[in-house]
Order: sequence, then structure tokens, then C-alpha cells
Amino acid sequence: MELTTIKDFEQYALDHLGSAANIYYAAPAVSGTTYNENITAYQNYKFRPRYLRDVRHVCTELDVQGHKTSLPIGFSPTAHHIFAHPLGEKASASSAEAENVIMIVSLMSDFPMEDIAKAAPNATLWQQFYILADEEVMLDLLRRAEQAGVKAIVLTVDQCSWRQQTWYDNDDIKKLLSKAKHGNFQKYIAKDSDFITQFMNLMPWSTNYASWDQITWFQSQTKLPIIVKGIMTAEDAVLAVERKVDGILVSNHGGRHLDDLQGTLDALPAIVKAVDGKVDVYVDGGIRSGQDVFKALALGAKMVFVGRPILWGLAYDGAKGVGQVLDILKSELKYTMQLTAFLGCTNISEITDDYVIRTESISKL
Repeated sequence: MELTTIKDFEQYALDHLGSAANIYYAAPAVSGTTYNENITAYQNYKFRPRYLRDVRHVCTELDVQGHKTSLPIGFSPTAHHIFAHPLGEKASASSAEAENVIMIVSLMSDFPMEDIAKAAPNATLWQQFYILADEEVMLDLLRRAEQAGVKAIVLTVDQCSWRQQTWYDNDDIKKLLSKAKHGNFQKYIAKDSDFITQFMNLMPWSTNYASWDQITWFQSQTKLPIIVKGIMTAEDAVLAVERKVDGILVSNHGGRHLDDLQGTLDALPAIVKAVDGKVDVYVDGGIRSGQDVFKALALGAKMVFVGRPILWGLAYDGAKGVGQVLDILKSELKYTMQLTAFLGCTNISEITDDYVIRTESISKL
């Protein structure tokens, strides 16, 4: 079977992964409004192409946090890759290494961060973190990440409380989650204890507490760049800049935890304006094509991160399948760059909001 679009990979996963894994990967918060907003937000922007420009040579490379990447597309942190493929995050990291793109490794990975780094020793890996209830465990995890050679810390700030979602109350889901390895946390939990209970007690929602001071704590403990993930307003973006973070990832957790949020693309322009070039701004959520990637870059994102499409590629053919997903996104992005060419548009830095227009603005012209 030849898969030629991201939609094809999604359909393959739906047909082959099993209902429990598909529900786990795709599940929205409750009604799915935020999940849907992430996707439909891209449909609200149309292209403004300029033709008869020389775009024979198009370059998609760029420097991000001091490292060169082949694409302005990276892997968002997603948990439990073994539900898609036995090699899990190891296979995903191997693909990121082969394609020379950034992978944000979830703290909820099945394999320990050290094993993932060993599986892809030349990959550019960023390690995702939560603000944990146990500071000693958090510090030990941070030291492990440094020793594993990760290049940045991505601190998720939009999940400091927990509500069991309706999709979770399902015997097949519970059976699936019982197979999760939680590789990063095994050393902190006694083998003869209730793993899930102790594990949940380590998570941020066990205290419902988080503050901007914890950003400062992370900065005091490591020299690695700190990227804050989960910013959705200009006001919080300004606070992040004041805390001297190294980057902001505009994200709403893939629409998994709270309904009725803006789509991330709609939130992006105000955040970019508020930051005013002081730090990099990235975005994830709802990206399903190279055209979507272009629109996010045009609205000011330094690069984008994708989550579910990576899992669909992994389900199709492991590391090779992930590589195919990236190839599709890269091909679509380059084609879009060529057909919206203005002043050449031969590299990522030349993509600006001159190339896109919001749908309601068209009706006013």
C-alpha cells in the first residue's frame, strides 16, 4: 500500500492499531472543540502567491537553539510510542537522527531517556518535563537528561491538574495503559508497591501547584536552554520573556485537556507580536500538511512540531514510516514555497505574513 498524504497514514493507523491505541492517541478533552479548532484554524488562512520568481533552489534548513536542522519541523512530545511500534521512542529517535530534525522526547516515554539517546546518538533531542510534586526526583531527572546529552529542556506548563477524561473510563484503555513502561520513573518507585498510585503522586496534578518561580528553579539548576510549552496568550508570553526563557512553544496539549480554547495557529500572531523577536516562538497542534507548516511559519513561528502524524508513521513502518511522514511534509512545504514565491522565497527566513490572508479579511477587500 502506497501512502501519499498524512491523511493516508492516519487512516492506516485507524485500520491497524486497534481501537484502544487509536482512542488513546486521538482522544480530545471532552467535546473535542479545542482539538477541532487546532485543525480548522489552518483552513481559515489562504495563500497570496507571487509568481515569476526564481525558485529553482529551495532550502529548508535553519538554526534552532544553536543546532542546524534540515527542516522547520520537529516531533512534539507524545507518550507511549510502544502502543504504535515495539521499538517505541527508539524508532522515533532513529528517524529524527536520520532526517536531522529535532525530537522532543516525552517524560512519559516507555523507554528511559538514556536508552533513547543511545539508540540515536547523533540526534538532536530535547527532553520534555513536567513540574513534578517531588523536587528531588525532578532534579535527578534533570541530571539524567544532561548526562544523556539532550540539547534543551521543554517544560510543559499547561497540565498542573488532572481530570479523568471520559475516554479513560474504558476497560480496553486501562488494559492498554497497563502495558506502558514509564521508563523514566521505574527507579523512583518500589517494585513491591502500587506503581500507578506512586507514579500519579509524582505528577504535577498531585499538588495542583505551579508558579513562574519554578521556571527560575529550572534555570538555576541547568545551563541547557529552557523552552516553555503550553503558552496560549500574549500576557503569559511576556511573563515568559521576563523570566528569560529561551523559547516558547505555543500549544494546548493537542486539545487533550481543556475544551473551548483557541486553535494554536489563531493564538500564534498575538504571541509573536508580544515577544517581539526576543525569543524563538514555536507552535504545535493541528498540523497535517506542508501547507499548514508554511502558514505557521508565515504567521511568525520559527518552526513547528507535530505529534500524532509521527505516531501514525510509526504505526505504519517504524522509523521508516516516520521518515515517510517527514518526506511528505517536506515535499509539500517546498512545493508551497515555490508556488508562493516572492523575492525568491528560497529559504525559511523569507517566509512572512505577506503570503497569507485570513478568510474574513478576503470578504472585506
